[in-house]
Amino acid sequence: MNQNIQIHQEWLKILGKGMVTLPKKWRDELGLETGDIVRAKKQGNSLIIEPLDQEKVPFRVYTDKEIEAFLLDDAL
Repeated sequence: MNQNIQIHQEWLKILGKGMVTLPKKWRDELGLETGDIVRAKKQGNSLIIEPLDQEKVPFRVYTDKEIEAFLLDDAL
């Protein structure tokens, strides 16, 4: 086990629909930007949120423009 892991903790407020805001410093340190995908895991009574490499995401995230095009094609 890595003994050099630093633990940082913050109290986060759960907002409407279960949303939380990750501290900006953490987002910056992890290279997270708006629209990035993260993985949330529940382990016992703990919640772990991990950034994922876009190359490892098991699905494709479509843009709003692509979804609009799909809907137009579907309507034809």
